[in-house]
Amino acid sequence: MSKMKASEAIIKILEIEGITAAFGIPGAGINGLYKFLGQSNIIRHFCHRHEEAAVHAAGGYYRASGKVAVAVCTSGPGATNFVTGIYTCNIDSIPVIAITGQAVSSQLGKDAFQCVDIAKICEPVAKKTYCITDPAKVVETFNEAFYLTREGKPGAIVIDLPLDVQNADIEFDPESYKPRQYTPPAPEPADIAKAIQMINGAKNPVLLLGGGVVLADGIKEAAELAETLRLPVITTYMAKGALPEDHPLNAGHCGIQVGQPIGNKVFLDSDLVLGIGCRFTDRHTGALDVYRGNRTFIHINIEPKEIGKIFPADLGIVADAKKALQALIAEAKKSGKAASHEDTAALPQLRKDLARKTDYDKKPIVPHRAFQALNEYFGDAAIFTTGCGITQIWSGQLQKINKPRTYLASGGAGCLGYDIPAAFGAAIATGVQTVAVMGDFGFTFHVQELGVCAKYKIPVIVAVVNNAYLGLIRQNQKYAYGYECDVAMEENQGLIDYVKIAEGFACYAERVFDPKDIAGAFKRAQASGKPAVIDIVCDPVVDCSMGTALNNCKEFVY
Repeated sequence: MSKMKASEAIIKILEIEGITAAFGIPGAGINGLYKFLGQSNIIRHFCHRHEEAAVHAAGGYYRASGKVAVAVCTSGPGATNFVTGIYTCNIDSIPVIAITGQAVSSQLGKDAFQCVDIAKICEPVAKKTYCITDPAKVVETFNEAFYLTREGKPGAIVIDLPLDVQNADIEFDPESYKPRQYTPPAPEPADIAKAIQMINGAKNPVLLLGGGVVLADGIKEAAELAETLRLPVITTYMAKGALPEDHPLNAGHCGIQVGQPIGNKVFLDSDLVLGIGCRFTDRHTGALDVYRGNRTFIHINIEPKEIGKIFPADLGIVADAKKALQALIAEAKKSGKAASHEDTAALPQLRKDLARKTDYDKKPIVPHRAFQALNEYFGDAAIFTTGCGITQIWSGQLQKINKPRTYLASGGAGCLGYDIPAAFGAAIATGVQTVAVMGDFGFTFHVQELGVCAKYKIPVIVAVVNNAYLGLIRQNQKYAYGYECDVAMEENQGLIDYVKIAEGFACYAERVFDPKDIAGAFKRAQASGKPAVIDIVCDPVVDCSMGTALNNCKEFVY
């Protein structure tokens, strides 16, 4: 054992645990740690302009790469600014280690300057929180934290570090530190045999893939299972990209907002649902009586509490998604029988027949046309992020994504301001072109992160679908309540100049009024080599297809 500062030991632990990127903002309450973070030859730190954005960047880093990153900030308002980012990661099962600075231990609970109980504040929105007041517990706490962030249903871990603990001398031998290994649970063979028996006995079974399949790297196995059993594949929003768009068994999304007509139809025609790595949350299911109907549900999830949380499963299996898929494939091949879904052969034609219209050439631009341009110009060569609102819903409905970890959405939190910093984190992780797809109002949440993109020469492209409205809220007010109040934002197409804002952050920018110019704008943005903002001026009052149940989603054509 050798004696060293706790902060030095923490940085060495981060390095051993595989951390190569940290996103944060230094401050007086965390400067003990930053002294040694700055000396690391392994971990690169990226300084943000808002603490929440640092957590979104760390989350985007993981979503794109599968590698855990660290977010770091100071005490008080720095730490409370972390909360939304922590919530966003945790609800989407994204592992991240969030480290916050804190006043010295003797000042805890005494209203000291920038002293707030962030561990207590974050308890409801994190997987686990710690406030380390005993320096001797630093090593074991970080060891446990890294294990927990990856274990089972992944999530966000908060570690609050009082300044005296950061600067304390502790005994630590890096050679003896060992990361805790986690072995994901395998399914019970009897449950797998029963599941295959139930599928083979159904008339119209479907395979429902959730985000857990992506997190478990079970994409290849999901396709093999579908092909072995000839099952139509429906994806939840968080699993977008889990199966190529043109795969013969791809039945699209199901849901009341980002759902698609084909996904909703195939789901409603089904009599058995094999749900893997999904949560059956409200924007996916809509009205539960319609969603459940007389269907049989097999629910496979790594987290026991997820099974039966929304409604009882006819068969619940606690298992890692990839291991469950592998077991299902083996059992399906042993049974030698394919499922008998009536719609399987018709799926490719059904996709064409039920596809929503995007080829509008009208002016002002119909928003759908912007997504056609995104599909045609970027194809599979970009990673997309999107946060919340009517633009995010259009994005989920209309963007064509063929690969996992290339469509990164704030799913459970629906967080405005997530888009740009998440795109930055994804670009840092992969080196791939990233595109933040967002509305005009959402653009002003964490727009300052464009300056971070410029500083580090990361050419994130921001596609602003500018309809000069709080579009989703306007639509809700209109159809649910019959009024409109304070949702019009005509200033976003006139008084406020997003091009000048972007240029002020050293970005390339232009405003587009003609649908035929969108692709050219994207090309010029890429050619600039800078982060870029393309402000696509759209028709303000175009509605988005949605409903309250899978059988009442209203379609709009313009």
